[in-house]
Amino acid sequence: MLSGSSAFGQKQTMKDRNMAQVRLIVFDLDETLVHATEVVLPCPHAFQIGPYFVYVRPFAAELIRFCASHFEIAVWSSSSERYVETVTSQLFGTSFPVAFSWAISKCVQKVDAKSNGYVYIKDLRKALKYGYAADEIIMIDDSPEKIQRQPTRHLCLPAFTGDPLDNELLGVIERVKAMAGIQSATA
Repeated sequence: MLSGSSAFGQKQTMKDRNMAQVRLIVFDLDETLVHATEVVLPCPHAFQIGPYFVYVRPFAAELIRFCASHFEIAVWSSSSERYVETVTSQLFGTSFPVAFSWAISKCVQKVDAKSNGYVYIKDLRKALKYGYAADEIIMIDDSPEKIQRQPTRHLCLPAFTGDPLDNELLGVIERVKAMAGIQSATA
């Protein structure tokens, strides 16, 4: 748990209680914070998981640091448990403990009428069971179809494909502040 937290979903410090109602930021991994590929890109990869070279999106560390200092943070990906565990450990480590780290087993599989394939929905009702209200959660993801059950409190980002010049996350901190009602001068 983050310092200042006592139990799953509960804050103790006055600073945290005085924040806007947002209590939890849920990060997607693939194409949001990282890009994993079996093809080596022209820039250096951050780490490797099996056959995958993993590239961390520029400014991911700054976004994680900001969010961890104001909110509880969590990870929810439609990837495998082992992959999610490894990437979460690499990105968040022990410096930024996550409230939960969920993989594909926590997603709802649904047929996608457009592609006639499957899409894995991140159904927020699963997080609500742990004491969070829907308006206390912001989800940051690159796949609108996966967060369709969280229509008002999500940031849908363009997919990260390993470009070392990507600067999308620079603006995300300000967007999170705005959604949470945090004044830029005080944050």
